[in-house]
Amino acid sequence: MAKIFYFTGTGNCYSVANRLSKRLNAELVAVTHYLDNPSEVNDEVIGIVTPVYSTDLPPIMVDFLEKLQLNGAKYIFCVATMGAMAGRTLYHAKEILNRRKLILHAGFTVQLPDNSIIFPSGMLRTHKLLKAEAEAVNTISSLIEGREENSAVIKDFFFWKIAAGIGMWTLRVVLDVKHKKLNEAKCNGCGICAKICQAGCIKMENGRPSFSDEGCLTCFGCAQWCPREAISLGHLHPMGKTKYVHPDVTVQDIVGSSES
Repeated sequence: MAKIFYFTGTGNCYSVANRLSKRLNAELVAVTHYLDNPSEVNDEVIGIVTPVYSTDLPPIMVDFLEKLQLNGAKYIFCVATMGAMAGRTLYHAKEILNRRKLILHAGFTVQLPDNSIIFPSGMLRTHKLLKAEAEAVNTISSLIEGREENSAVIKDFFFWKIAAGIGMWTLRVVLDVKHKKLNEAKCNGCGICAKICQAGCIKMENGRPSFSDEGCLTCFGCAQWCPREAISLGHLHPMGKTKYVHPDVTVQDIVGSSES
């Protein structure tokens, strides 16, 4: 028995988790759904698929790893999807689990296009990374099936902790990404942003989205999925080359999985 937990905003982690679940015959569970409905997990194999936020774990993944209730897990692995580098993401997951007397047996990375808006991957690089995804996940699946253990080589570096702190501070304070703004002239009232928001901080009122900063997971999903490029995240506005969602993932994939 196996479960794979994931958090996704623009589809990269969903795509990787979905591929892994099919190969490993595992159940897919959205982290947001688990946190809303916590329960004891009795599976022997536990997978965790996380994005990288400024070379570290997203805060919601820290919360999840601290609250995940495991009973009888014999093999735990973590996969970090990254635009350029994973930094201390895998080590941080290992550290949290160790504090709880749990073992992260293996950690892996999959490079995919960056949705950060600040560091767009570019058309050629995006095509190359997406083309390589299936093979990368198949390789990881084979290692998991063989119960690969590489925890000893997952280490931290002081630089990563500093980089993570500066990166998140820049996003939240300097760029103010939790404060969302709407271009009324562009918005067509489709409601995709409200559907995609796993934090529930976007509501539709009179045919237009109403935003709340409180609870925002900074996944960039609302702005990146907006078909009219009508949403800005503080000083960031995805459009053209900085706009990215995984081409094989749909809004319903994310909405349906988080509601399952």
